[in-house]
Parts: sequence; C-alpha cells; structure tokens
Amino acid sequence: MKQNQTAFLKLCLANALIKLMSKQSYDSISVNSICELAQVGRTTFYRHLDKKNSKEELLLFKISYEWKQYADLENEYVKKNKGEYLTRFIYENRKLFSLLYESGLVSVIMKAMEMTVPDEGDVDFGKDKNTAYLMSFFIYGYFGIIYQWIKYGFDETPEEVQKHIIATIAKGMEQGQ
Repeated sequence: MKQNQTAFLKLCLANALIKLMSKQSYDSISVNSICELAQVGRTTFYRHLDKKNSKEELLLFKISYEWKQYADLENEYVKKNKGEYLTRFIYENRKLFSLLYESGLVSVIMKAMEMTVPDEGDVDFGKDKNTAYLMSFFIYGYFGIIYQWIKYGFDETPEEVQKHIIATIAKGMEQGQ
C-alpha cells in the first residue's frame, strides 16, 4: 500500500514537472512550483526524492514506471520483441521525449534507455564482462538511433525505425566477419 502511495505521489509530481516544462525552461522550474502545481508539500517532496537530482529522478521514475505498465500489458509479446515494443512506447510518449530533447535532457533519455533495455533477469553484468560490453554496445547504439529519431521529430513510424535498427545490427554483424 505504501509503495503504491509513493508511486502515485511521484507520478503526480512528475506530471506537474512535465506540465511546467511545456511552459517554461527546465532550469527555471523550482521545487516550489512543482509542489504548488501538484499540491504537495516541500517536506513530502524531499522525503521521497533526492535534493540534488530530484527533477531528473521524477522524469526517470515516470518513464520507467510507465514502461513497466506498458510492458506488463503485452508481457508475452514484449519478451519476444522488446525492441519493437520499446520503440512503440517511445513513439506513444513522443511528446515527453520531444520535451526532454528540447530541454537539453539527453542524459535523461540515455538513462531511460539504460533502465528499460535490459531486464534484471537478462544479464548479470558483474559476472560476464563480454556480455556487459555487448549489452552496452546495443543499448547505446539503440539510444543513438532513437535520439536521431527524436531529433527528426518522429518523422517515421516505429516500424520504420525498428527496420533501421535491425538493418544497422545486420550491417555491423556483416562487417565484423
């Protein structure tokens, strides 16, 4: 119950932050303005968030929480083709990802990719260095294509972007032989 309340609180705060971001620059948004819009006290805000990176933490929480909700709805399909569903998720949330890009929050987009691409059960990065390097290569390559897609204003469908990703991987494999 407490966990659900905390998630709800963070989502309310994140939504308030995003609403403010659509009207003013990210750097000019204060904790006070987020709390006021979300109707949450500053003490409550700081009880649940880090003082230093609270705005970034809210954005990452929102993306990871909503990705989990999205992935849980299509659990079997996501397991078979996670990249396709993640690309669709980003497209369906393109307003948020565009806002992050326009606000210069590339690091938030990158951290979101780091959080959503591998599952906890996919790889134990500490035990297998080669697998960790390979996963990093794919995560950041995937991020690079998604980042360009955001820069281009989501001018292609998720299916077209997925074809670019697959073609890029195939070309890399071909050249590596």
